[in-house]
Amino acid sequence: MADAPSVPDMVDARPHGRAVVTGSDGSIGERRRTGAGVRWLLGLATAAMIVWLAVRYWDDLRRIDLQVDAVGLLGAVVVSVTATWCLALGWRELIGGYGTRVAQGPALRVWMLSQATRYLPTGLVPIAARAGLAAPLGVNRAAAGASVIVETATLVGWSAVFAALWAPADWLGTAGGWLARIVLGLGAAIGLVTLPWTLAGAGTWWRRIDGLMRRAPALRWLSERIHSDSLSAERATVWRAAFVYGLAVAQRLMAAVLLAGALLAAGVDDVWLIAGATAAGIVVGMVGITPAGLGVREVVVAALLAERFGVGDAAAFAIAVRALEFAHELVLLPLAAAAGRAKLTDS
Repeated sequence: MADAPSVPDMVDARPHGRAVVTGSDGSIGERRRTGAGVRWLLGLATAAMIVWLAVRYWDDLRRIDLQVDAVGLLGAVVVSVTATWCLALGWRELIGGYGTRVAQGPALRVWMLSQATRYLPTGLVPIAARAGLAAPLGVNRAAAGASVIVETATLVGWSAVFAALWAPADWLGTAGGWLARIVLGLGAAIGLVTLPWTLAGAGTWWRRIDGLMRRAPALRWLSERIHSDSLSAERATVWRAAFVYGLAVAQRLMAAVLLAGALLAAGVDDVWLIAGATAAGIVVGMVGITPAGLGVREVVVAALLAERFGVGDAAAFAIAVRALEFAHELVLLPLAAAAGRAKLTDS
């Protein structure tokens, strides 16, 4: 009879939270080192992509002779950075609703690094990146991936609400512009209110179709690897996260208004027009086919503001909004990575 395995050699198959240990220490360590290498390569690649895009847009921006108000520009930078910070806090709150509390530093690092991948030409990269980056923090991969979808839907919802309120009546290109805005705004608001039962409550309907999936060989592999409870979030936490996301969207619109005041000498009467056009650009850009809405968002914003400020200035402003995002991301990305890494080392 073979000797019984000693306690250290035994595989602990009991659930630890929502994760199950299924491999040896050596294989786990190897996977972690491989995952760390992939994350670093991904971070460097996306950082290079951001630099390239920033340089490209900055060259276009320099061709426009704008009168820059330093005070307004500084205000736009501060508000834009705050909006990015709120987006990361919103994700931290949301992932807490899925059952894992993450410290602020690591949460900012994970969100910033995964967010940078939105410029890569596929919508699946941010999902995979956030799942991989959050896994060392004890976050369930399925929950981390689902959080990207919930986050995107929430941001689109808030942007649609603001666009319905303030964008020009004919921005949807329909004859019944006001009716379309009402339908869009109400639909978005209902979607935000019911979010804990829809996307953030996917575990409920997943359990209902799980039995059917197990009967199909092609879907059985996926069913066996996703636990339904990992896709269900606490309702109150989801609503808190949605509120923080809404605050972040409002701050992004405020930053656009301040930037327009600094570059276009926009007045008080133009506040709602600029905010509404920016919100409409976010909606169309997020549901567009280009990575991070590149080009699509700028065209929408420029088109909606061209009548008021002229085509050239409106286009310059749209490019400046994107350049502002690139600029502060270039600063925050390495800072967040360093801060999050230091926090993980200390712990």
